[in-house]
Amino acid sequence: MNNMNNMKKIIFIIFILLITSLNAFATEQSQELAHSDDDKLKITLQEAMNKALEGNIELQEQRKNLGISQNDIKKANALKNPQIQSNVLVGQIGKSNASQLGALLPIEIAKRGERKKAAEIGLSYTENKIKDYEFKLKLRIRTSYFNLLIAKSNLKIMEDRKKLLEDLLEIAKNKPQNSDNYEIDVLQADMRLKKQLIQINKAKANVRSAQYNFNRVLNLENNLTLYDTMEDSLFEQAFFIAHINIPDYETLESTAFQHRYDLKMYEAKIAKAKKDITVAQHKRIPDAYVGGGYAFMNDGNSGGYVGAGLDVPVLYTYEPEIQNAKLEYEKAQLEYNSLINITKNIIHTNHDKFVIAMENVEHYKDILDESNRMLELSKKRYAKGKTQLTNLIIVENAHREVLNEYLSAIGVYYNAYIALLQELGVDSFSEIVNL
Repeated sequence: MNNMNNMKKIIFIIFILLITSLNAFATEQSQELAHSDDDKLKITLQEAMNKALEGNIELQEQRKNLGISQNDIKKANALKNPQIQSNVLVGQIGKSNASQLGALLPIEIAKRGERKKAAEIGLSYTENKIKDYEFKLKLRIRTSYFNLLIAKSNLKIMEDRKKLLEDLLEIAKNKPQNSDNYEIDVLQADMRLKKQLIQINKAKANVRSAQYNFNRVLNLENNLTLYDTMEDSLFEQAFFIAHINIPDYETLESTAFQHRYDLKMYEAKIAKAKKDITVAQHKRIPDAYVGGGYAFMNDGNSGGYVGAGLDVPVLYTYEPEIQNAKLEYEKAQLEYNSLINITKNIIHTNHDKFVIAMENVEHYKDILDESNRMLELSKKRYAKGKTQLTNLIIVENAHREVLNEYLSAIGVYYNAYIALLQELGVDSFSEIVNL
């Protein structure tokens, strides 16, 4: 019985060791597959947009539509193929009637040119659609780049707070051990420091998630590089937007109508719908047929023949197609007018949001400077024993809230900036200022 129990223990120990080894191997493999800091390649926002415009897979897919539209023009301009016809008589009837071998050529009248013009307008629509996709892709890259900087900025706040809490713990330990609340201050400072380490790990996970999202937006083919922002945080003024004097609303509106690719798409859609009415109406024009060929008889006589005809739309006059084309034209006009009205309204709204957000950021800059000063003074007072640790913690918590509110205000500001750019159809406000 003892041998059996010993055998079970040995098997159990081997099993545990095997599981542990597999877990260690899996962990080692995952660490090899994960991106380290050395794997990341820092790029600027402009470099990120350039890479996406060159290699984004979805954008390459959209650009295939350009070739399709170009082929649609060729298809619309195509001539009808001729028909080869034969009429060979056999038997007694062939002795007095001629057999025939020839070709019949259909000729469209006043149709092919109109179809080609409609297809050329369709090409203009496709070109603007691709440009609109490129523009909105750049906006998505801007947003994901900014969100990554937000995550890195939160991490920086956490790491700076860790340094502060380490200083507080050191100050608490250096106080006389026989002083009031010595042990409580040390324990409290140590607990807050350990909690901060947990928050830092969470912030690091958020940064990694934002990095993967940024690379997902870039969506580069066969790319194993993990791209990262050139800046380490939003606190670096190199990235952030300077104070901008926004032009008046009339200038913003004219900018949108001049640059918005989706508006140009709708203009092309209206033009094509109008041309489609002409294409449908021209179907009523009779098409012609001309033909000719070789005729021969069994007695050896031979010669040629010619023929002509018209395809007259009498029984069916294409009225439904014409009416549908007119309805599509009216729909396109209504869609365009609706987009114009919505654009005007949203420009008003986003303009006001941006102005308010810009003012709030300026206010928070002043508040942040004052909060930094207050925290530094409180820290010095605690080191000199002029205030309790609890009071310093209250000041530190208030400072952390100010930092978070500042980042939130920057987020609102930047999102309002992106939203306004999207409505105007421009990459930056510098294009508006230089108008």
